[in-house]
Amino acid sequence: MSKDQQDRLSYAILQHFQDLISSKAVSGDAAESMAVAVQCLTEALGVDVADASQSAKLKVDQPLQEIFDKAFPPRPTKKVATKDEEAKANGLKDEGNELMKQNKYEEAIEKYTEAIDVVPVATYYCNRAAAYSKLTQHEEAVKDAKDALALDSGYSKAYARMGFAYLNMNKLPEAEDAYSNALRLDPSNQSYKDNLEAVKEKINAGPNVMSQAPPGGMPPMPGGFPNLGGMDFSQILNNPAFMNMAQQFMNDPNMQQAFTQMADQFMQGGGVGGNIGPNGIPENLDINAMMSNPALRSMAENFEAQNPEMMDQLRQQFRQPGDDNDAPNP
Repeated sequence: MSKDQQDRLSYAILQHFQDLISSKAVSGDAAESMAVAVQCLTEALGVDVADASQSAKLKVDQPLQEIFDKAFPPRPTKKVATKDEEAKANGLKDEGNELMKQNKYEEAIEKYTEAIDVVPVATYYCNRAAAYSKLTQHEEAVKDAKDALALDSGYSKAYARMGFAYLNMNKLPEAEDAYSNALRLDPSNQSYKDNLEAVKEKINAGPNVMSQAPPGGMPPMPGGFPNLGGMDFSQILNNPAFMNMAQQFMNDPNMQQAFTQMADQFMQGGGVGGNIGPNGIPENLDINAMMSNPALRSMAENFEAQNPEMMDQLRQQFRQPGDDNDAPNP
């Protein structure tokens, strides 16, 4: 930070203290102590808010409080709602859930936001966090999970949503902390246990483990991993649960053959220059035939048990348009 920027920040801080005194936000002994502090800091920093020449040079356009409030909006607080408000908000939430089942995540976010505007409820924030994660907007998902916890500190699913988002942002210590809290609140939840264990294993493995090919080797796909209708396949390979199982199954010759067949079918079905369907999947790719392979099916079942949220994303990418069997988030 340059000296000029340091002085501008110091000026903003001193002006903030002076504003607190002038507005009588603090009074009595507290105001007197703050005035003494301002005087001491003015001398120590060489910045004086009462100096007109310094004000012209250092004063920022917005008060420090406004800058802070914009960067860190206040957490929601509980509201005493009428029955009509509760019914309206719940209806909007249900509409959002239906849109989630249709993979209309942007529209779902709008409905959850409308519900929050009527009555801020932890569930609505948590559902919106899920929608943001579907769009890989994981930072927004973290914010919503934190807002959900501000309303209900015992909401284990909000911690799980946060852990999932942090994991996809590769913020492993934060993911571990979030999943630990989820498990603390719901000790019997196997998904939380598995995800926490997977995160710990990834932390212990070190930063370069995901860049290494699993034992036995996985057939490379020309041009890198495809983006399937918004799902970045490299994100799947960054998932610790997937990689743990991949390392186990790739030691099996049958599994190696299955992956080779899958890569070949992808290439024939539209991977390079072929026709891509509306869900981002090559039109000729026969998913049912692939999953009839016992090795692939076993891997998918184990992966779903350990990481249901990631499996949910995969299932929605590979399903055909008009197939509404996916249940909405609760």
